[in-house]
Amino acid sequence: MLLAGDAAHVHSPIGGQGLNLGLQDAMNLGWKLGLVVRGAAPESLLDTYTAERHPVGERVLRDTRAQVALMRPGPQVAALREVLAETLEIPAAKRHFIAMGNGTDIDYAPDSAHPLVGRFAPLQPVEREGRPLLMAGSEKIRDVVTGHTDRVRVVETAADPAFLLRPDGYVAWAASDGEVAGLAEALTLVAGP
Repeated sequence: MLLAGDAAHVHSPIGGQGLNLGLQDAMNLGWKLGLVVRGAAPESLLDTYTAERHPVGERVLRDTRAQVALMRPGPQVAALREVLAETLEIPAAKRHFIAMGNGTDIDYAPDSAHPLVGRFAPLQPVEREGRPLLMAGSEKIRDVVTGHTDRVRVVETAADPAFLLRPDGYVAWAASDGEVAGLAEALTLVAGP
């Protein structure tokens, strides 16, 4: 049984974080379930759904509980709100809370060799077609994707780094254009063998 959205987590609607959380749950689960149902990926791919999304759901629950606590009356909470308001005047703290609230700080691969891997791609082409997307310019990289061109959209670009987007918009692989280490494994993960 796989749970997503409000079936997986119930919390205060403050800040509208549940909508973003539910949509990202659906996108994460949808592309993985599609590969498994078509027989293009092993059932173990579905285990990555819980591994990736459960910590995000737990964090949203924590954050909404904190927001509810800040709404309580009393001099202690009023003082805490004042301290938090001062803290939010610090640009780095403001960026942290904004990223936390909108989910752009999610990192599915915190120990990756490349800082983009596991992160949501901030700039994405408009037409995604629901398929993985490889943005690369070097012929060496395009050669690696040859067996996946029926399932992976390849866009030739001079982008550096080159990167492979999962169908949910997260970066599955990135490297300086021309480097191919790990690309074949990433393609198999997001598009099947």
